[in-house]
Amino acid sequence: MYRLDSKGFTLFELIVVMMVSSFLLISLFGFTSRSINSFMKMQAEGLARSKLADGVFRVSQVLRSSNFVEEANADSFTAYAYFAPQDLYTSKIRYYLSPSQDQLLADVTPMTADYPVGTLLTGQQKTVVIIDKFYKRSSYPTFQYFTSTNAELSAPVSSMDSIDNITVNLYTKVYQATDEYKSSTLTVNMRNRKSNL
Repeated sequence: MYRLDSKGFTLFELIVVMMVSSFLLISLFGFTSRSINSFMKMQAEGLARSKLADGVFRVSQVLRSSNFVEEANADSFTAYAYFAPQDLYTSKIRYYLSPSQDQLLADVTPMTADYPVGTLLTGQQKTVVIIDKFYKRSSYPTFQYFTSTNAELSAPVSSMDSIDNITVNLYTKVYQATDEYKSSTLTVNMRNRKSNL
């Protein structure tokens, strides 16, 4: 029986308040979950773009400063160039994909003087990871080679003097479990390459 002077809530009122509260909490949780997932995806994409931009910059600097090309394949490239701004002499630098093709690596072997005078210091060779979580797209080369008339050279290139431009195609995965990737393509003119050494 209902009394006008009673204090407190009835069982029905408590159930209604709990149902409304749980509906609001479920809606809030769904919104928050979507927002967090969206933020995490944006952060992963931004990080992938940043690492890709850093890798493209490093590779382009080396290619621009290359003064002699030793090897030109679809997924590897070897040249003599300055690897870091503080280097006194050129180094032998070989870019290649790891055996699992999930990293772009560079073997850097310093020299006693600039190429072709200096000798290689093989005991000081180091391997540098240029792009981690590299994504190798099938039938897409990492390096493409072009003549001065923009005719594409088939890899492996046999005549290194015919290379005038190199296009670098780099890809990195956004998430390791998916095939979603970010890409960057850059064409570099071989302006410092010597053809009469």
